[in-house]
Amino acid sequence: MDLRNDKEKLQQLANLMNEQSATPILMVTDDLLWVFDAALEPEEVDFLLKMGGGNLKRSEAEARIGLTKAEFNRMLTTLLDKGHITELEPEPGQDEPFVHLMCIFPGWFEHYLMGGKDTPDRREFSRRVTRYFAMARDVPPDVLNQILVGVGPQRSIATAGPPAPKVLKVDKALPPQVSEIYPPHSVLGILEKLPEDEVISVGHCFCRQQRKLDGDPCRMHLAEEACLGLGSAAQHIIDRGFGRRISKQQAIQLVKESAQKGAIHQVGRLVPLKDFKAKHEVDIVCNCCWDCCGVIGNYSRGNLPFMLKSYYIAEIPDSDKCNGCGACEDHCPVRAIALDESGVARVNTEICCGCGVCVMQCGEEAIRLKPFERNVFLPVLVGDKRRIA
Repeated sequence: MDLRNDKEKLQQLANLMNEQSATPILMVTDDLLWVFDAALEPEEVDFLLKMGGGNLKRSEAEARIGLTKAEFNRMLTTLLDKGHITELEPEPGQDEPFVHLMCIFPGWFEHYLMGGKDTPDRREFSRRVTRYFAMARDVPPDVLNQILVGVGPQRSIATAGPPAPKVLKVDKALPPQVSEIYPPHSVLGILEKLPEDEVISVGHCFCRQQRKLDGDPCRMHLAEEACLGLGSAAQHIIDRGFGRRISKQQAIQLVKESAQKGAIHQVGRLVPLKDFKAKHEVDIVCNCCWDCCGVIGNYSRGNLPFMLKSYYIAEIPDSDKCNGCGACEDHCPVRAIALDESGVARVNTEICCGCGVCVMQCGEEAIRLKPFERNVFLPVLVGDKRRIA
């Protein structure tokens, strides 16, 4: 892989960006550096390395880097617009905003494509992201599963089989999950409790945009603008042009429409920096799908295992209500529900991720969600088990 940037500097930058995250989850490999290389000019790499990590006043960053004010402002604006740097509100009593090197993923990856721009560098970045995830197939599945069980921000690993789930405890304390999967009623509950004047942003879904720029548009035809931000994180998205402001009611309507089309809702931190004081515990809602999503889409392709925190599991308390239409089977993102030989839907509790898509699609109300908190880990799909070749 030919690089236009110095490999050692890219390595230093990737490690530094990873250190900024509240829950660093990416291993820095040559393949990841190749993705970095598509989005950065050598002068930008030098700028970011000189700036370093942590909260810095703009004047402090300028002093570290040593450029003229005009050149510093030009470079800073470029890197803010690319998402490599984020700008934070001044602390109480301060009149100068802070700048902060962004973490990689979640973080810079999303911000880089959320604005919906179609540029040569973003197309090349998108092509390399596809290759980056596909390269995981070169690792033997058993090895990949073992590696990622340990790398993911897991507090515990639980089987998804009630009534007696087995939990394997981890011996050391680890940070909370980066992303969690919520059914529609949970997401709507968050939005409905917000003040009417709360700042809410909507931007392009990073994953859907990445697939589109690589010539593989969404098979589910979900909205391109589908990532919601809340509070101070949303304000940053709006200020940088990564998204636009919408009303609380518009956000609620987007979630409802996405859910009806079969979207899976992931929630987490839009700016997951260690130093970022989020206004809300959850400040991003992604309306994802089994095709494009970096988590579920790569699971569907057999690139990666599925790893998310879940709070529910599907069940069919009265199978007589099922009319055998198959809508639940068609829409389940992990294929955990299917019609049996008698034409009745059955839930495979070993792989159900509790997203609630089946509940939304069932016109007979035969399926319901039961509370069941756990970390879902589904091993990587192989061969003809892959949903997308």
